[in-house]
Amino acid sequence: MRTRNELYQAAMRTVSARRQKARARAEDARAEARAAIPALKAAEDQVTACGVRCALAGARGADRTAAASALAAARQKRDALLAASGRSPLALEPKYTCSLCQDTGVADGKTCVCVRREMQRLRREEIEAMSSLSVTSFDTMKLDYYPNTPDPKTGRSVRQYMAELLADLRDYAEEFDLDSENLMLTGNAGLGKTHAALAVAGAALDKGYDVIYISSPDFFSRVETLHFGSDPAGEKDALLDTVGGADLLILDDLGTEFNSSFVISTLYSLLNDRLGRRRPTILTSNIVDGTLLEKLYTEKVASRISAFVPYRFLGDDIRLKKALEP
Repeated sequence: MRTRNELYQAAMRTVSARRQKARARAEDARAEARAAIPALKAAEDQVTACGVRCALAGARGADRTAAASALAAARQKRDALLAASGRSPLALEPKYTCSLCQDTGVADGKTCVCVRREMQRLRREEIEAMSSLSVTSFDTMKLDYYPNTPDPKTGRSVRQYMAELLADLRDYAEEFDLDSENLMLTGNAGLGKTHAALAVAGAALDKGYDVIYISSPDFFSRVETLHFGSDPAGEKDALLDTVGGADLLILDDLGTEFNSSFVISTLYSLLNDRLGRRRPTILTSNIVDGTLLEKLYTEKVASRISAFVPYRFLGDDIRLKKALEP
């Protein structure tokens, strides 16, 4: 995954490429127009010369009336040539994607909104590649996949129970900010835990927050490899800082990683770091037994996780149901 700075640099490269492309297209259009209109080059050169004289007059504090009048006349002559050939004067100007910054990435001395949008798109793309799922919304979670049969523990139908659970998570997503609570989504495999977490991610991204999604086995394996192997570039520290400082962290499939004292220590440090930074975290896990959770991760880690708001997913494996659909 990329750090926020790497994401910014990638977004700026994209915006810069758009500017270069727009200017190249404008130059092509100008070359084509000059080939079709023999007098156009001289007319454009006259506009440039008059513009320079007008600017110099202004810099000297002299009367710009005559220079401005000459510039207006030169522009009128150029535009008349273009109009006679069926072209608009704007046809020779670059058509930038962003009208605010003209694809420079900076508007009013600040990072332009187009750069932030590109960062969100790149992060969304990264999350989808790592999760193999689309960052969608709760609208794509169909209640029909949950059985309309009573659950002995809740006393309600599974579908009704899940409708209320998903409604709560939808509210969480709509109201998400850095003061949002930490969540623990548990339940058997294939019940929509990751889907729901990514729906929250989509809402957070749309609000401009940076979201990191990591698969627990992939993340801890990578950190462990860097810790005990060669890491001359300091990738481990950069990785932990990126994950620890994300506006929202989704740690998926906790409990499926290869467990070790190093993994437990790293998980504890990560949770402590994010709690200290007051950054919301969403954990998903197939582990529904708190006793087993404590046995796997020690009492210290379990105590941190126990402070997360629990959401227990019920039902049957949705992926299996989808596979059996005609």
